[in-house]
Amino acid sequence: MIWNNAELYNVVELVQPEKGDGLSLSRIPNELRLTLNDGARMCALHAAGCEVRFNPGDSGVKLTLSSEARATTPVEVYQGSFQVSTHPVDTSPTEIAVSKPPNLETLRKVTEREGLLFDAGLTRIVLPYIPSVRLFDFEGDVSPPRPGQVPETTQLSYGSSITHGATATRSTGAYAMRTAQLLGHDLVNLGFGGGAHCESQLADYIAGRQDWDLATLEMGINMVRNDSFSVEVFRERVGYFVEKMAGDHQDKWIFCVDLFTFADDILGIKGKQEGFREVVRSTVEDLDLPRLKYIDGRSLLRGVSGLTFDLVHPSPSGMEEIALNLSREIRGAMGA
Repeated sequence: MIWNNAELYNVVELVQPEKGDGLSLSRIPNELRLTLNDGARMCALHAAGCEVRFNPGDSGVKLTLSSEARATTPVEVYQGSFQVSTHPVDTSPTEIAVSKPPNLETLRKVTEREGLLFDAGLTRIVLPYIPSVRLFDFEGDVSPPRPGQVPETTQLSYGSSITHGATATRSTGAYAMRTAQLLGHDLVNLGFGGGAHCESQLADYIAGRQDWDLATLEMGINMVRNDSFSVEVFRERVGYFVEKMAGDHQDKWIFCVDLFTFADDILGIKGKQEGFREVVRSTVEDLDLPRLKYIDGRSLLRGVSGLTFDLVHPSPSGMEEIALNLSREIRGAMGA
């Protein structure tokens, strides 16, 4: 969407908070957001994969924003594909000043020579993936991105807090973002920490979007320890979610990923994880569509060294391991 002549990328709607000033960013329509589970309802307002994109004029730009708590990761400023600066964001309004780098023409030449993803003239302000960010003001002579300044193809990634970004040390280090970068795609991040419950209305919404070329669906970890979700309930939800998306987009590649290696695997706990994995695998096999593929999450995150202390969320090295293995699987399936 366009806001003050800049693009709010991966933002569908600006929402007026119940308390306080500023505008919250929603990655899905607010009407849909309010029908989802509590985790997804909250995390849809987190700016995972959200950016402010614009072509700057000569006078510089000032963005004023805050976060509902001290942001887990900083704001990252990029000129095209090149990082320029980082800025912490807290609960009080924070002003971030951006200007063209003095070596912009050199960056343009390097970008063209190396075939980098983003045009060097495009400024990208990458927002923290958690918590909710509020926008207050944006000053400067800018214009929205032009055709050809961003990747031609877009990857949509749905999933849990792991897809959302936890516990990456920077938004651009989350596995979904890194996978998209490795494959040469832009990213629509629809990770919802604690809230990836595969609701049918969310499947209908994603299937109705026409702005993605490839999708990854990470399913299971937010339901496997929840008593409300038996294997059969999980089967029903995954069945509808995958069939709706793949059936409506048989021309697009869709990769279904089950649970990454986590505590119950490591500690030998006989929970529902094997039943959940069988559901994802059999759902894909039964649909038998040429561009619908199953990936065992354990093949992407293979050992305990890639996990943080909770034995669920990947460490930064685990995020990179997932991205490298997932991008390799996707390339292999697509014959790229």
